[in-house]
Amino acid sequence: SSGPCCDRCRCTKSEPPQCQCQDVRLNSCHSACEACVCSHSMPGLCSCLDITHFCHEPCKSSGDDED
Repeated sequence: SSGPCCDRCRCTKSEPPQCQCQDVRLNSCHSACEACVCSHSMPGLCSCLDITHFCHEPCKSSGDDED
């Protein structure tokens, strides 16, 4: 399994930064997400509402080990 990742992460310029992943995923959020909200459609469109001080690795990344 892969660790949490996020392609679209936005942070404020405060110190420490307040970051939120803005990815929309089908049926689930990334593995580290605590506040995951999904639409009632099929499949569900899910967003993570967590506010963190950092961004996770990008999902479409450099290609160390893609699966």
